[in-house]
Formats: sequence, structure tokens, C-alpha cells
Amino acid sequence: MGAATHQPDDHTDQALAYVCRRLDYLRRLLTPDRGTGGDPPELHGLTDAATAAQRPDQGELRDLLQALHQAVQAAGDPLGVWQASAQRSLHLPGIPGGAPFEPLYLCPIGRCAGRHPDQSTVFPLACTITGRELKRTIL
Repeated sequence: MGAATHQPDDHTDQALAYVCRRLDYLRRLLTPDRGTGGDPPELHGLTDAATAAQRPDQGELRDLLQALHQAVQAAGDPLGVWQASAQRSLHLPGIPGGAPFEPLYLCPIGRCAGRHPDQSTVFPLACTITGRELKRTIL
């Protein structure tokens, strides 16, 4: 597929934020018949680790994201998880990490990069994985 096999640890929060924003899409993509019940193993493992009481280490999280990335690409999405999260992020020169000037809604459990309000249509914004309301901050 030509995709990189691993990404730097500092991108795991962005990739997890992408998964949170696009969870329904990923479920449909990976289980088009939805007859099996439950999430596919790659998605289930990641969401379980993300919501676990004990925070997974970056290596474990990266490995789970990599497994999901490969499954998403195999299902027909060429960007997978890594490239989709990187290509859909705004990076302004001189601003580390593409930090926004507008409100940012942070992950309620501090595990992903959160999201910008223009990426959602329903308010209050909630984490798709945990169901908790996102924390609003202005940068």
C-alpha cells in the first residue's frame, strides 16, 4: 500500500482523535454487513485501551492504531488512520502542532487531540468513544 508502517509517538493523539471523530464511519467500513455484532477486533482493542482506567503506554497505543490503520487500508480507505489524521489537520507556520486560534474541544479523558468545532455538527460536543462531553478551551 506504500504507507509508512509506524509513525512518531507524538501523532498518536491526533490519530486517536481521528478515530473518535470518525468512529461510525470506521465501523461501517470495517463491518459493512454489521451482522457479526460488535466492533471489529482492531477497533474494539483500541477503544478498550483508550477507555481503560490505566492509561496505555505510547507503544501499546501506537501498535493498536497501526493494526487499525492496516485494517482500514485493507478495507479500501487508502489514507488509513495515520495519513487521514495528518492530512486533515491544519498546520500554520510558526504555530507548534497546528494549534488553533479558535476554541478547541479537548478529550474528556486526555487521551486524544480533541477536535475543532467545525468538525462537528452536534453540540454539546461529546467523545464518540466514551460518550463524555468534550472540554472547551481557547488557545
